[in-house]
Amino acid sequence: MENWKAIAFLLAFGQGVLLSTSLILKNIRQTGAHFFLGIILLCLSLEILNAWGMQVHYHHSPTAFPFWNFQSYLLIPLSVWFFARLTTSPAYMFRRGNWWLFLPAGLEITIRWGISQYQHMTGTPVPSLLSNPVWFSLTELLPILGMVVSVWLYGANLIRYQRALTTGQSVLPIHSWLRLYGFFSFLVMLTLSWAAGVLVNWPIFAGLEILLSFVLFTYGYLAYWDVSYFLLPPLPKTIAANKPEFSHYDPAIEWQRIQHLFEQGTIYVQPKLTLEQVAQQLDLPVRYVSYLINMQCATNFNQYVNQYRVAEVIRKMHDPKEQHKTLLALALEAGFSSKSTFNQVFKQHTRQSPSQYLSTKKPQDLKPLLLK
Repeated sequence: MENWKAIAFLLAFGQGVLLSTSLILKNIRQTGAHFFLGIILLCLSLEILNAWGMQVHYHHSPTAFPFWNFQSYLLIPLSVWFFARLTTSPAYMFRRGNWWLFLPAGLEITIRWGISQYQHMTGTPVPSLLSNPVWFSLTELLPILGMVVSVWLYGANLIRYQRALTTGQSVLPIHSWLRLYGFFSFLVMLTLSWAAGVLVNWPIFAGLEILLSFVLFTYGYLAYWDVSYFLLPPLPKTIAANKPEFSHYDPAIEWQRIQHLFEQGTIYVQPKLTLEQVAQQLDLPVRYVSYLINMQCATNFNQYVNQYRVAEVIRKMHDPKEQHKTLLALALEAGFSSKSTFNQVFKQHTRQSPSQYLSTKKPQDLKPLLLK
């Protein structure tokens, strides 16, 4: 029985590494939500390998490769935090400066690896770092606290979305709610198990390891094949009264100007178009343009721009004069910056990949789609 368990751990680790590497490499350029899902999966895959090592007593082998020194629990809460922000806040973007937050995890891995190499080369035994209260607090307790905060953020954003959806008198089918809250439930279970294992020495891998592996791999494969799986569906449109600070503007007239700029001026084809550039062309405050888009379409600026870009691509898909061009060429002409971004945005708006949409939709379906 123990041998079969060890084999299961090893197979689960191999599957996890392949899947996590695919997710990371597939999304490394835009550093999207699935990139951080890949990091979470990789960290837990290493934990499964660690469980295998303990099962077969690999750690005590004189020729053992110390793979456990590449583990850092500090990576998991940070990855969950950015995953939550990127999947529940459409306007949020990961910035290069955010990489500094991962520096402590890199330092932890470097220190552990350095001590391991020193001990191996000199044969001098070194006390376990976990016996140091400061090290234990920073590398074991702090990640749990960070996990609680990150999972709380994820849950709060989902609840906020649910309330907004209820206010708009829109109802999602039960399978959609399971899709939205399923991964959140997994993260809650993981956090509770993790805390129990560290704080009260509960054996976290005594019965839960297979379940956790199965659930995580399931969501990993879903994310790999369906890039929009974790993205929240657009909220229904709502129209609200003008804010007092913008009372000297006529919202109907200004909204027509915005629409004209996009529909007739095709400003959306400009790569990396910003809200500030649109506001400057209209000679309107940036906050007012954002406010009008939000009130008229119940969406943010990026989603508003992307719906025009998607519409432009679909129009050209059905244009005989554009048949000689590739989908990537059409996407770049419409203002998208990369193929991966185009595929993700297209599927978010149409619930189909570009090739699937082309084979099932007709040009007249375009307008109703964008009004949903």
